[in-house]
Amino acid sequence: MEKKMLRILNWILNRLIMVVLLMAVLYSIYSLWDNNQFYQEGLDLKVKLRNLKPKGRKPSFDELRKINPDVVAWITLDGTKIDEPIVQGKDNMEYLNKNVYGKYSMAGTVFLDHRCSKNFQDPYSIVYGHHMEKHLMFGDLDLYQKPDFIQKHHTGILMIPGKKYPVHIFASMLVKSTDSYIFDPNLYQSNKSKFLSYVEKKSIWVQDGVLKTLENTGSQYSVLALSTCFSTGDDRTVVLAWYQKK
Repeated sequence: MEKKMLRILNWILNRLIMVVLLMAVLYSIYSLWDNNQFYQEGLDLKVKLRNLKPKGRKPSFDELRKINPDVVAWITLDGTKIDEPIVQGKDNMEYLNKNVYGKYSMAGTVFLDHRCSKNFQDPYSIVYGHHMEKHLMFGDLDLYQKPDFIQKHHTGILMIPGKKYPVHIFASMLVKSTDSYIFDPNLYQSNKSKFLSYVEKKSIWVQDGVLKTLENTGSQYSVLALSTCFSTGDDRTVVLAWYQKK
């Protein structure tokens, strides 16, 4: 009787193990499918938005603002797949999980810090984007951690309604999300010398002579900080660029 009971229990245990394994396999298949769908949606959106990218010497944002009046700019970085509209929400949480059409999306939208002027005339502006694979959002900012890459690819274009600003990347950093030097848009204006000294100290790469030039020039130059999550912990990849206001 005891042996018979053990056989029954073993049979039940074996079936339970098979069910658990089958569920694990099915979950893995679903996860792969779901992940693929997630990135495919991102790729489809990128293609769709590319057709709405402002063009010409005085780019118009009328079509984009029909979709979303929060669109304030467009950023393109040469040598990367970063080619994205920039929005500005009422706070820095609004577009973390909302796409440019206002629909829920884990990928969110590239957005300007709510404390910064939407016309990018501030001395220092901060733009955030999620770190995504397959060259989506700000995933390609990782490329600027490689000095060989940044020395060859350090230009881009920032477009706002009616204006185009060539941007020139001059530094790449890895900082904490709580870094008050980088993520306080007022510090650059209040103590530019202290800010630039900090950049020189913390940078993975910094272009020779640019920090001294920025320190000695007036308000005609602005700094743009592009930030995304790093792959581990609370670190952030930050790429700094300068542009001349007109």
